[in-house]
Amino acid sequence: MMDLHGEVVGYVMYSWPSSLSASITKLAVKESRRRQGHGEALLKAAIQKCRTRNIHRISLHVDPLRIPAMGLYKKLGFQVDSLIKCYYSGDRDANRMYLDFASN
Repeated sequence: MMDLHGEVVGYVMYSWPSSLSASITKLAVKESRRRQGHGEALLKAAIQKCRTRNIHRISLHVDPLRIPAMGLYKKLGFQVDSLIKCYYSGDRDANRMYLDFASN
């Protein structure tokens, strides 16, 4: 969670389903606070936490139409693994993305 002068501006949720991998399940930033670096800071903090736990891979799912989110993930080294058809309600697809530390 990111708190800016008493205002919650965003949060990231992630878990370690195994000792070698993590999954980011949610990254959200308040609409009025977007495009100010808060999402990047939250994601970097989650990545760093995973590194300290010796996680080898972080995965996530993102709607390919969410261009800013896709750009952020790619900027921080995530790669598209595959397209999952009808992942979200309303038959929307998702890109499965990953950040692999084992090759870094």
